[in-house]
Parts: sequence; structure tokens; C-alpha cells
Amino acid sequence: MKLLAVVRSTHMGNTMQIAEAMAEVAPLTIADFDDIGKYNLSQYDAVGFGGGINAGSHDPKLIKFIEKLPAAPKYSFVFSTSATGKYQKYNKKLISLLEQKGSKVLGSFGCKGLCKFFIFALAGGINKGRPNIDDFDAAQSFIEDVMKNLEKEKSVNK
Repeated sequence: MKLLAVVRSTHMGNTMQIAEAMAEVAPLTIADFDDIGKYNLSQYDAVGFGGGINAGSHDPKLIKFIEKLPAAPKYSFVFSTSATGKYQKYNKKLISLLEQKGSKVLGSFGCKGLCKFFIFALAGGINKGRPNIDDFDAAQSFIEDVMKNLEKEKSVNK
């Protein structure tokens, strides 16, 4: 099994930390978004797309990248970090884009992350110490579930 995580982590590095935690328990290659041209997405069993949430959305560059994909990966997953941790709401756009392109989304994950954006910087940021060990454990459980879902999908679609 080969997994790829495309990560757009620009503010505090929170989402990259989540990807790194997932890679500790999964055969996951992490691709920094700025280096994505070096990877052939079709060579992976599932491709994850992750990034920090800013103003209620993933980074516009990540969204445009998915919109312009000539073919979406057959299987995918989505993850994010944000000031609020409301990932179900924030990940919907990427999930919808991937599904519209024919990708089967195997899961969605998110957690709070340290945020020093705009007014939060005046107080030294919010969610200090996040992501934390509990978030990393949850991310590892998430990627294990993604792998189980992938195996189920592959066995059904033989």
C-alpha cells in the first residue's frame, strides 16, 4: 500500500505536524505542496490533501490544484488544522471537489492548531500547545481507518 499526503502548511506548520504523525504509523509519503510537481499521484493507492484553514477555507492554491487535476486519484482523504477545529465544515469543499472528479473520499480529519493570525497574534496566539499528543494519536487512528477503508474498497472493487 502506498499513500501520499499533499500538504499545504504555511502559517504555523500545524498541518505538517499532523501529516508527520500519520506517517509514523502508515506507508505515507509526505509531499510539500510546493514540491507536488515531483510526484505522480496515479502511483499511489490513495492521496490525502491537507492544509491549514484560513478565513474558513483551505488555501486557495490547494483548491485550485484540485480543481485543475486532469484526473482525481481513485481514492483520497482530507485533513486540516484550524483555530476552531470544526473540520467537518471546513473540509467539505475539498471533499466535494474530489467527489465531483470521481474520487472516493475515504475519510476526513481535523483538529485545532496554534493560531497567531491577525488579532490572535496580540495575545501570543490561541490554541497554544496544539496540535498535541492527543491530536497526533487521533491523526494516527484516522490514517489507520483510511487504510482499513482502502482495503475494504479494493476488496469490493476487485
